[in-house]
Amino acid sequence: MSQRIAHSKITKKFRSNNKQLLFSKGKGGEVEAVDGATYLDFVMGYGPVILGHATPEFTERFSRYLSNGVMMPGYSRFHEEYLDRLLAPRPGARGAFFKTASEAITGALRIAAMETGRLGVIRSGYIGWHDSQVANSLKWHEPLHSPFRQKLRYVDGMRGVTGDEAVHNWVDLRLESLAEIIDTHRDRLGCFVFDAYLASFTTPAVLAQALAMCHEAGLLTVFDETKTGGRISPLGYAHDLGLETDLIVIGKALANGAPISVLIGRPELLIHAERARLSGTFSKEMLAAYAALATRDILEQPIGDSPDGWAELGRIGTRVAETFSQAAKSAGVAGSVWAQPVLGGGMFELVYSDDVLGDKTRRENLLAAFAANGILLLEGHPSFVCLAHGQTDWADLEDRATRALRLWSTDGEADDE
Repeated sequence: MSQRIAHSKITKKFRSNNKQLLFSKGKGGEVEAVDGATYLDFVMGYGPVILGHATPEFTERFSRYLSNGVMMPGYSRFHEEYLDRLLAPRPGARGAFFKTASEAITGALRIAAMETGRLGVIRSGYIGWHDSQVANSLKWHEPLHSPFRQKLRYVDGMRGVTGDEAVHNWVDLRLESLAEIIDTHRDRLGCFVFDAYLASFTTPAVLAQALAMCHEAGLLTVFDETKTGGRISPLGYAHDLGLETDLIVIGKALANGAPISVLIGRPELLIHAERARLSGTFSKEMLAAYAALATRDILEQPIGDSPDGWAELGRIGTRVAETFSQAAKSAGVAGSVWAQPVLGGGMFELVYSDDVLGDKTRRENLLAAFAANGILLLEGHPSFVCLAHGQTDWADLEDRATRALRLWSTDGEADDE
């Protein structure tokens, strides 16, 4: 059966030694492929896994919840308990459950249209895969000066991105360019959506002014905390910095891999949710709510010298980034690539010199070199850590990373084309 799976038609991102990687199980901060090879996992399902794979405490807590059933006629006390805990720092706020953050952003756009009567959107960052969220988009995770950032993508087969429904990109994060978009399209704009990851590209003062400009123009403002909410802190960047945004979307890391997202806002905005049909059959299933409660139970506990799991994740991610940067020095490539923590360390990312930044082949070869040495991470996108990475053998990680970077620097490949 493993051989049949290994030669399937599924096309996925990760390859090693000229073979597509398909995974069979995970444990803690590692995953195992169908051929038995194990990898240190800094992909974490692109962010949802925050405690670790199949960690005993999570599995035990989750299993206890399961005896209550999987689906009720409507929302359960477990949904209500989770919202009570999640929204305790925001008195008076309400929440709406979704499976994915793409759905929650779609809900936010619909609420904004109902509230303002205007369908146009200003977007900054990757805010989901539905048409108006991704069409005519950019490579948002690329640095502002990257040659790959500006090229429009996803222009075919997309609906709702022209005329009154046009989506406008705030690309350079300059207040002058945002003012130009608002002044040119003011009569059509109803919503401003900002991907909180891009907060690492600018300052809180700029974002506060951007939100104020949008509010003055009558736009509803949304912070998409899909990557950040529940990972860098319980509610994410905007709440932590006291930024005045109307709606917040959080997802990914809430339930250690189970699909759940929450749209958060004032009651007078969320009252639109039922009238706007912001729901679905599986918005009310309980498996993800159980997983979210179990995850929250664990993250709220002190861990080592850290007051809670979110602070511990920041410590772990910072150390992971430092370890990769030290490996780059040992491999003699510190002038070409290094790593840095993002927004406190729950995430980290590779950073390139300008000559490597503009060379997509070299960047892809670097991923292959890491995979060939048993490390899975992302480039052109932040990588992620989990609590189980706190048990990492740091000397082993540095050794693997150093070997990968030396391989990359000598032939630029990992026999992976």
